[in-house]
Amino acid sequence: MVSTAEALARRRQRTELRRDQVLDAAERCFRAEGFHGASMSRIAAAADMSVGHIYRYFENKEAIIIALCERSFSGFELLIPAAADDDAPPGAAFIEAWIAQFVWWVDPVRAPLTLEIMAEAGRNAKVAEVVGRIDRRFREIMRRSLLPLSGPIPGDEIDDRLEAIVMLSHGMTSRITADPKAEPDRIIAAFRLAVHRLLATG
Repeated sequence: MVSTAEALARRRQRTELRRDQVLDAAERCFRAEGFHGASMSRIAAAADMSVGHIYRYFENKEAIIIALCERSFSGFELLIPAAADDDAPPGAAFIEAWIAQFVWWVDPVRAPLTLEIMAEAGRNAKVAEVVGRIDRRFREIMRRSLLPLSGPIPGDEIDDRLEAIVMLSHGMTSRITADPKAEPDRIIAAFRLAVHRLLATG
């Protein structure tokens, strides 16, 4: 006889699969129509579900948007600590490994949705909370992993320089979204140059 624990585990797995199915469909719709242009009926059709079925997993469209924001940024949030765990030598080589993770921001497929999330954060307090949490985590990681490797930075400039790196990462997403002819490699090269200057590593 199947144990209650096994049955619950299978049910949770099915729920997660269904939630991912909805989020995958919503992501396609949001990329094409934006958060406010895509209706629940369009999302349901893309997910091959009824609207009522979707409501079993998400309370409303805002809940889908929040979950998609969290899922989207969790990918980048995991990349940065991974760079710190690599066996790259200290100093400039580590910074290069860290910068390499930022290709996430210039993925031509992902970037438009990331930009949509940033815009929604200016309108929706719950989305802003998700984006703010990721932002704070990002800055904490930079302070812990990058600043010890930087050149001499005046104490009163540290926050400004970290802010510049955050702004540049967002700017890369805007650039790749606004100009289909923009070259991701060149954008990352420009970012690399700016980060080394901001960290005064030569």
